[in-house]
Amino acid sequence: MDDSGEEGHIDEEFLCCPICTEEYNDPRSLPCLHTFCQNCIADHIDANTKSVQVPKGFECPKCHQFVDSPNVLQGPSSWADSLPQNQFIMGLIEAVRLRSEGRKCDPCDKRGEASMATTWCENCGEAMCEDCENHHSSLKISRTHTLVDIASIKLQPIKSTLLRTPCQEHDGKFLDFYCEDHVQVICSTCATGFHRMCTSIISSHEAASKQRDEAKGVMEKLGHQTIWGTRILENRNHTIQTLDDAANNVKRQISSIRQQINDILTAQEERALVQLEDLRKGELVHFQREVERTQDIVNTTKNATVVLQNSMTHGTDADVLITYNKAKREAHYCERSLKEVSRHLKDVILAFSPDKSLQMFLGTLKEMGKFSLSHQDVRIPPPYTVRADTILIPEDPVVEKPDSLDDSNSTGFNQKERRKKKNPVNPDLKIFPPSPSITPVPQGKTRSNIPQGRLEAYFKVRTAQDRDNCCITGAECLHDGRIVLADQVHRKIKLYDREYRWIGERVLSARPFDIAAISQSEIAVTLPREKRFLLLQVRETDITILAAIQTGAKCWGISYSNYMLAVCCYDSPPSVKLMSRDGRELKVISKDNVGHNIFFFPEYVVLDRTAGCMYVTDRYKKTVIALTTQGEKLWEVRYDGLKIPKGITLHGNRLFVAGNKSHNVLMINTDGEILGDVITDGVSNPHKLVLGPGSGRMIVTQYNISLIDVERNTIKVFTMPW
Repeated sequence: MDDSGEEGHIDEEFLCCPICTEEYNDPRSLPCLHTFCQNCIADHIDANTKSVQVPKGFECPKCHQFVDSPNVLQGPSSWADSLPQNQFIMGLIEAVRLRSEGRKCDPCDKRGEASMATTWCENCGEAMCEDCENHHSSLKISRTHTLVDIASIKLQPIKSTLLRTPCQEHDGKFLDFYCEDHVQVICSTCATGFHRMCTSIISSHEAASKQRDEAKGVMEKLGHQTIWGTRILENRNHTIQTLDDAANNVKRQISSIRQQINDILTAQEERALVQLEDLRKGELVHFQREVERTQDIVNTTKNATVVLQNSMTHGTDADVLITYNKAKREAHYCERSLKEVSRHLKDVILAFSPDKSLQMFLGTLKEMGKFSLSHQDVRIPPPYTVRADTILIPEDPVVEKPDSLDDSNSTGFNQKERRKKKNPVNPDLKIFPPSPSITPVPQGKTRSNIPQGRLEAYFKVRTAQDRDNCCITGAECLHDGRIVLADQVHRKIKLYDREYRWIGERVLSARPFDIAAISQSEIAVTLPREKRFLLLQVRETDITILAAIQTGAKCWGISYSNYMLAVCCYDSPPSVKLMSRDGRELKVISKDNVGHNIFFFPEYVVLDRTAGCMYVTDRYKKTVIALTTQGEKLWEVRYDGLKIPKGITLHGNRLFVAGNKSHNVLMINTDGEILGDVITDGVSNPHKLVLGPGSGRMIVTQYNISLIDVERNTIKVFTMPW
């Protein structure tokens, strides 16, 4: 579980729409627990139903579960408006904003005036300035409301300022009760109306207290289902690779036979290859369908886990009850779906037998040989005890589980029994656990007495022309000491001199993410949404575009060395692409030597001086990965003291990684050994790291949705101890 569950902190991804990746704007919920902006889901519904003559619903953009029309009397264009608002998400966003610096007064803002808020009304859920507070306290209807000083709120947990969840049926009423007969959270009016004949109505607080422990069990079950689905995905991908390898071996066998005979076999060879490809494609369709279905299930279990975790940590009792029941239903749905997928799993064996008449008489040859396909049942057991009425996996086959799940009490496995039993179905079957080569390093096992970087200077990057706070995700230092920054919010590349003064900028067609210096005056800038990077020339006070190079995938981090560019791409599969300056794709690195995906979401990358090795931070795995540029994985490290690794840079044989949520810069040697923190004081949510000319100073950008105002738009410069 990531740190989104820590008290007082909410992962920024949880508050961002999966479609536009921006903070939710009017969030709307689907039955599968996925949430989207109202405009985003409206566009999706329009695209999803455009070709359907009489649409009855649409598919979720994330897990592809079918969602029935929320309003059968209206067309798809109005469905998004009929979807329920996610009051939990809206409350969390408001709670985060309330804890940020510079909170504006809500009543003044509605009147088009600008004033800073000092007080929060718990009853109205509004922030007010001193004048509005006085007026609010003088009104009869609001004089008894509870007012809290905003400065004190910042010291309180998120859930302390979440408003009670309103009833969708009755204005002004809140979901304070729970009907055990209907398994439904209700308000007092609901209780005396539709539910007046129900025999068991208790308070939301009492019901939530009962179900919190059960919710933990559902979360554990969803986590096990995620692992189960991941195992099936890896097995299916491995089977696809095995099929391709077998097909390639058959192709070589056919070509070898052809060389032993004469040109009259050309027609037969082409016929055999076409037949082989038809067989391969025919089989591939089934495996791809299994992969897509299982990926949808995994998306659902992961999302349900995060939603339930955050509702239990930050939500009200009503939020817990609502989310728990939905998550429980999704867990049951995922179990049945995984059961159905597991029931029909088969491996494929492709073989080829040359025609015996080849050696006897070539003139009478009718065909080069016959293809054969055979299938073997595959049993991938769940990593937890499934109820007796839904169990699918025979009890005899036992597949060794990963060490991270080696707990017989929680999974139903017994170590002594596991040593005694064999797998009679397929003794060679090996299920690879997720990220098998990750080396976890516990907190504290680092070298001591590491010299610390000292804060030398800092400067602000928000200019008078900028309409909002900046988001600096890319940075580079040119040979003459000038600094180039990528500002996502304003779609700008900004230029600063050696004294950290703004001297120029360039507005781009899309949001830039990262920057790499190519020469003394040329840089490369990635544009994820446009799936390309730009080559720019940086002149004295302005920036010009030289070329645009397509990458074929959303591209994020970028690095340059020895005439080679390394570009992080998040696509299917996630990869690092090695490219030349003129846009030629030299190599795509995505899988290890056994066919497993190396990356989940490669975000930042740095090449060494010879472009022989590269080092990558992964957004979803939260690890640092070392590879050769030939694709060989050297090591992978996850460290307790490095939360959400972001930017990475290299000096000699030492790597420096920004810990965005641990507020530090960590030093690792190129062998994967954790050396210790080099920056801990004076930095908040570090994002991108750049070593200046001579490597005597380090430039650190800062960004996070919850960053306080005094740290926003601030670039830090540290003097390094070497």
